[in-house]
Amino acid sequence: MFRHLLRYAGVFGAGWIIILQGCAPVPKHGPGRDLIEAGRYAEAVRPLKRAIAQDYRDIEAIRDMGIAMYHTRKLNLAQGFLRLALSRHPDDLIATCYLGMVYEERGQRDAAIQQYLTYVEKGPRNKQRGLIAGRLQVLMRQRMAAEVKALIAQETALDVSQTPENSIAVLYFANLSQNPDYTVLQKGLTDMIITDLAKVSGLTVVERARLQMLIDEIGLGMSGLVAEETAPRMGKLLGAARVVQGTFSGATGDDIRINAGITQTREGIFLPADHISGTIQAFYQLEKDVVFNIIDAMGIQLSRAEREAIQKIPTANLLAFMAYCRGLDYEDKGLYGEARDAFQSAANIDPGFAAAMRAVERSQVFADFTARPPAVAPSLLVETRETRLSESGVNLPAAETPEYGSQDILSRTAANTTPGFVPGIESRKPTTEGDGAIIGGSAPIEVRIHLPLKP
Repeated sequence: MFRHLLRYAGVFGAGWIIILQGCAPVPKHGPGRDLIEAGRYAEAVRPLKRAIAQDYRDIEAIRDMGIAMYHTRKLNLAQGFLRLALSRHPDDLIATCYLGMVYEERGQRDAAIQQYLTYVEKGPRNKQRGLIAGRLQVLMRQRMAAEVKALIAQETALDVSQTPENSIAVLYFANLSQNPDYTVLQKGLTDMIITDLAKVSGLTVVERARLQMLIDEIGLGMSGLVAEETAPRMGKLLGAARVVQGTFSGATGDDIRINAGITQTREGIFLPADHISGTIQAFYQLEKDVVFNIIDAMGIQLSRAEREAIQKIPTANLLAFMAYCRGLDYEDKGLYGEARDAFQSAANIDPGFAAAMRAVERSQVFADFTARPPAVAPSLLVETRETRLSESGVNLPAAETPEYGSQDILSRTAANTTPGFVPGIESRKPTTEGDGAIIGGSAPIEVRIHLPLKP
């Protein structure tokens, strides 16, 4: 039995067998556990051997041995002990988290993601869970980048006929106006449209981060996004049956005109939607009109709940939204410190701008990311009375709380986005700053394009 245990854990040394067979009994939660909690991992190995020798069914000792092996850089052994512990106690959150850390350090990204997903879904809402959720975001982003590279490498072999009919991507809108200040709206407008379309059940929407990675990888400039041949190629690479493409312009003053259309990837046919025009102060109203035009052009009937969800806006403050847009651009360039500051500025201008608050946390996570997972005290990975008291009031933002099971990342902005990460915009009543720099005037915003509702 002992030999079987050690073989499962990847341990084959004869010395281990002798120790396990000849040790005196020790109680559970003995010195091995105390040393683990104190961070004295090398010293914990011997008492943990004795504990396992006394009772090979002592799952906590087996798990703690895995932790000790991880911290003493014996990753093969750590993986074996932690997997053994989980095979006997699948709900052990400490073993789940540490096994994810082992996989991450061994370069097994997908396996690490799966373990982190399980932990973040079931773990206590405290600071440690937030740290793991942050690493999960980075790993998801890394996996997305690898997927994009792989798609480009096999572009000629991709079969667009296999693209799901309900999938859609939104490209950046090109700024054709005479006002360079509008350029920052390119990514913000796309971000909003993606968020709103993701609220339509049955639609699968490609996240903005994946779009940005593809643009970076193929070296496509903003001007190339409006070329006729761009949309079918982007749809093919993004796995989207439809691609929204458009421009916005404004000849004088605060006037702005948004043109959008949909390209069918398989046929390469462009279906124009009605143009939308108005003033920059009514930007959110215009964005909603664009979204409803796109939905109308696709012939989709909305439910009342879907329509009301789309109507709601994240902030009524134009200055806050412009700062948020700048944050997106900084983030795409890998300037996470600048992105954090821009998002924080947006949140300061409108304290109720939930998407900006989440973006502050997200950009900080990317700025602080280290190649090796930080040391985590096992006791902080499970909920106890002490952790509830010490971490009271610490709540992970909704956008960083992966709740997988139905789809990939935390019901994301909506449960309809494809694997990866997209910053969400919550449906909520907006906060108005009273400085005159507002967009829209109410939440939910007025519906000016009336579509038939589902019966």
